[in-house]
Amino acid sequence: MLACSVGFAQTALAESADPPAGAPVDVSPVQAELVFSTDGKGHFLAAIPHARLAAAGVDSASHSYYSPDGKRFVALRVTGGSASGTESFDRILWDPRVQARWQAGFGWKQPPEGSGWWVQCFDRKTALTELAAADKAKLLAKAQFVAATWDRRAYALARDNTGIYWYVDRGIGEKSKQFRVFMGPRGQLKPMPLVNVVSDSEGDVFATKQGTLRLVIGKGESLWAKGKSEQKLLLLPIEDNRQLIYTDLGPYLGQRLGSPCDDL
Repeated sequence: MLACSVGFAQTALAESADPPAGAPVDVSPVQAELVFSTDGKGHFLAAIPHARLAAAGVDSASHSYYSPDGKRFVALRVTGGSASGTESFDRILWDPRVQARWQAGFGWKQPPEGSGWWVQCFDRKTALTELAAADKAKLLAKAQFVAATWDRRAYALARDNTGIYWYVDRGIGEKSKQFRVFMGPRGQLKPMPLVNVVSDSEGDVFATKQGTLRLVIGKGESLWAKGKSEQKLLLLPIEDNRQLIYTDLGPYLGQRLGSPCDDL
């Protein structure tokens, strides 16, 4: 059987394509095609199998949800995937905590060759059990569906030669002009309240009470100015450091991204 490739841009979070974070989502037009599965420990996945996408009138990046409690289902950001006829399919999910992108995803493989539904998180692969029609109806009667809840994206990362980091993130969509700056050693970055932000074609200037961070991302330049003193910084590529940013660096430690890998 020839594989039918389903491709999406392997990028960070979208700027404006998504609805506001946590906004209600109406799944009534596609609920007949939604399949619910569970690990038996209170965690649920809701998704439309590849073979049913045409009937639902949606693409493979739409209407995939995760719930840690069977009550609130949060939309998943699908960044890629593939399918092999009607025999199997997989979806890659946005979760920058994993080292390789394929380590965050879900899929289905037709039994008996496969075990049905599954979720991949890091090196762990969890088998899920599909809910019967009656159980699906009970779940739908009380479930709430919302847009993806994570509303920040990495913008810039720099450090000095002593291991002190400066990290900038910004909001998504309507919050895209809302920047935050963090500073500190690895694992101990602290937010630095901003007093002024300048962001234009010539670069970015983030003024804080402790000093000013200047970035010229296109030229790979960055410096930290404190009073009359200026210190050059090494500007680091976001994509090469995404796992560091969302794990060991510190700004997001303990925060849920709305992914199955929050729990599984």
